[in-house]
Amino acid sequence: MFAFGRAGVIVCLALASCKPAPASSSEPTVASASPQASAMPAPLANAPTTTNSATPTAPEGGPPPVPLRGDVALGPDTLSREGVGYTLSAALRAADVAGPPRAPEVNGAGIDAARKKTELRLAIDLGPSRMRVALLGNGWVLPAETELRARSDRLGHVVVWPGGATYRPLAPGALRALLGERRFDVAPITAAEVVAKEEGGKRIGIRTRKVEVVTRAAKATFEIGRLQELGEGGILLCRMLLDLMNAPPTSAVCGDGELPVRAELRWPSRGSIAFELTGVLKKTDMPATPLLVPPSGAAFAASPFEVAGVHRALSPAELAAFRTGPVDIPAGPYANEEGLVVANATEELRVLHVDGIPVAWAAPATREVVAGLPRGRYIVQWRTFLGEAFEPPVTQSVPGLTQLGGADAGAR
Repeated sequence: MFAFGRAGVIVCLALASCKPAPASSSEPTVASASPQASAMPAPLANAPTTTNSATPTAPEGGPPPVPLRGDVALGPDTLSREGVGYTLSAALRAADVAGPPRAPEVNGAGIDAARKKTELRLAIDLGPSRMRVALLGNGWVLPAETELRARSDRLGHVVVWPGGATYRPLAPGALRALLGERRFDVAPITAAEVVAKEEGGKRIGIRTRKVEVVTRAAKATFEIGRLQELGEGGILLCRMLLDLMNAPPTSAVCGDGELPVRAELRWPSRGSIAFELTGVLKKTDMPATPLLVPPSGAAFAASPFEVAGVHRALSPAELAAFRTGPVDIPAGPYANEEGLVVANATEELRVLHVDGIPVAWAAPATREVVAGLPRGRYIVQWRTFLGEAFEPPVTQSVPGLTQLGGADAGAR
């Protein structure tokens, strides 16, 4: 019964040698959420329960990329040169932002100038293995000229303080809290469903294809293009957008030589924000020093950005240009104030929009006067930075009080 013979033994050994090796997991190891991490958003309708993520690529044949930790300093970057690279300009644009009222005293030129100054612009440098993103304009919650940097052999980002002397690593899942609340909290990474769609046509001269990505945090449509000799730089830009929707950084959205030309992220309840490239310039010799992760000589930041007070995006003179002049309105309880009293009685940072312009952000439990708006009526709206939540727009008298939350924040 056990006599197979010589030929049988050879066949059995051959079959055994063909047994496939166990499949390795495609999910990266992600740093655990901090105790202060934001609560997971409510699931979208028919939200996916499976993930479709790419296997982490190994840069230049090396080991797979590893996640960064926010509490661990990085060693010096050894990048010597990047070769061909691209400098891009881009913008973030929120939807459902209420504009100014229709009134003869509304100064369209002044509002347009304020909109331009507070536009969420990004200056992006991409090399074959590095990315640098500078936040430009006064509309950000973070200080203008703050940078985000990334490298292909790490998962996550590095935030660089203006001036480049200080940095802090960001674990995957931390970018939403940083941009929206100036915090380093890590939200849980959730499964992502990635579905290829039809060709997307052309944007700024780049032919694109569409990819739909769905997580518990958002549903997004990416328009992916290709640039010659881009390498993995565009993958890093994809990872940045995926981090805003808590998707695995290795989700199969961009491939080698590809980058997101446009991406619209729609939140579960309402609201959306769109990323869009506005310009592309190829460089045959991209300098390596501005792309180092971390920057050369930069010190590890042990403390986060300060979250306190009301920070104005515009000067009193720029706010005064919202109207051609003051308008007589009935005197209210705040008639003696020299502007708009801004009060945030909630536990989260919020952005105040006036006539569709982000004029200030307010830390939790703060109350201050924002001076400059002429006497009259305006449309005001409280929003989160990324637009995941916002209050209905209301008509606001100035002088007056606009308050978010129940109790009077910082009442005197």
